[in-house]
Amino acid sequence: MIFNTLIMFISKCGVAISLCALGMLIVPLVSSNPVLSIALIAGLVIANGVMYLGFYKDKRNAKNEARRISEKTLIVLSMLALHCTTHLTMHFTQHKTSKWSFQLKLLAAITLQLSLSVFWFVQVYV
Repeated sequence: MIFNTLIMFISKCGVAISLCALGMLIVPLVSSNPVLSIALIAGLVIANGVMYLGFYKDKRNAKNEARRISEKTLIVLSMLALHCTTHLTMHFTQHKTSKWSFQLKLLAAITLQLSLSVFWFVQVYV
């Protein structure tokens, strides 16, 4: 239990740092173009909605013993949604919150996003 909590805490910190870095990179690019800003926000809303539906469908299929959505697909959906609401989705659907192997895979994906965000940030601002 402590291990899962620690992994989730580290994941949430990584998401926060990554989103801050991405925000600092993207806001200057889209602030002068309102259409691009709206498209970016709409894309994130749609990606997060699709991710939520993926987690929800997998949870429902698990209860009904139907064909499940692979963890790889759930991780990819989370990455496409920039991990913005992954932990909230997991909490609301009560799905994959206690499976430490999934938590580690999610942490690896978040670490990749964080590394790419920081690399891009350094390339632009340093």
